[in-house]
Amino acid sequence: MAKDIFSVISSVVSRFGQSTYGLPAQKEIVETRKLVGFSVLGDNYVMPLNELSEVLDVPECTKLPRVKSWVRGLANVRGRLLPIIDLADFLGGSLAGSVRDRRVLVLDMDGIYVGLIVDAVQGIKSLAVDSHSDARNNGPLVHFIDGSFAEENKDTPLFCAHKLIEDSQFMSVSV
Repeated sequence: MAKDIFSVISSVVSRFGQSTYGLPAQKEIVETRKLVGFSVLGDNYVMPLNELSEVLDVPECTKLPRVKSWVRGLANVRGRLLPIIDLADFLGGSLAGSVRDRRVLVLDMDGIYVGLIVDAVQGIKSLAVDSHSDARNNGPLVHFIDGSFAEENKDTPLFCAHKLIEDSQFMSVSV
């Protein structure tokens, strides 16, 4: 009798074993970094999402006397005064593309609250951490670049807002 029960259980196990599916294929987990893509002076860049406070449409600005041409003025953003900087003008160029595509990248770090006007914002990108390299480019933001990310067969420079804020030329706005 014990032999019969064992053979019955064996046959049941073998039938169920034939109808089961294998485990799903193991997907490779890739560590990514959240970045925001933007363009200025015809070049595309990315910056860490955690360095960006928010993205705004270009607000109305109150012009300020005796400041450099790249300082557009002050904007009231929810009761807080935001200096608006034309990043292209600061770099010696001029904004390109459609006026309605322009955006303000708001930075709020190290006690500095400032908005940078850029030509366009492409949105949030998740790029593999291992696609980052220390390669530098020769673009207009060369002094504010911290390597680049390889994406779609091209390198996209990584803009470092801390380097911009630490720049003495950027911080001296008076004429």
